[in-house]
Amino acid sequence: MTTLPAPNPSRRAVLGGATLLALAAAAPALALAAGFEPYSKAAFEAALKEPKPVLVHVHADWCPVCKKQETVLGELSGTPDFQQFRAFVVDFDKETDFKKAHNIGTQSIILVFRDGKEVARSGGVTDKENIRTFALAALR
Repeated sequence: MTTLPAPNPSRRAVLGGATLLALAAAAPALALAAGFEPYSKAAFEAALKEPKPVLVHVHADWCPVCKKQETVLGELSGTPDFQQFRAFVVDFDKETDFKKAHNIGTQSIILVFRDGKEVARSGGVTDKENIRTFALAALR
């Protein structure tokens, strides 16, 4: 049986690997649509006390429906209608307390809160016009 010598990684390979690790560490843990902020209990509770309605996207990075919703919500957040909302993204995999408090059993849920209370809920919808209509109807 012949024993092969251990590979000697080149300096370039080591630096390239270190660079990839640094970029991965710098990447955000949760995808955020433009105009959305990452959920924190304190910020969310403060927003519920404000007169501005609150829109919440329950998102999982591994969910293709969530990614489509993220794109659509990002497009809508730049419109005057969506400037009415304060918007949050809740990480489905990490925010178990939020999920329990709001009876969330699955990802790709969009919630609207007004006057501190949930007024609308939609699940799995990815059509831009349907999401826009849903969110704006919750304002009436």
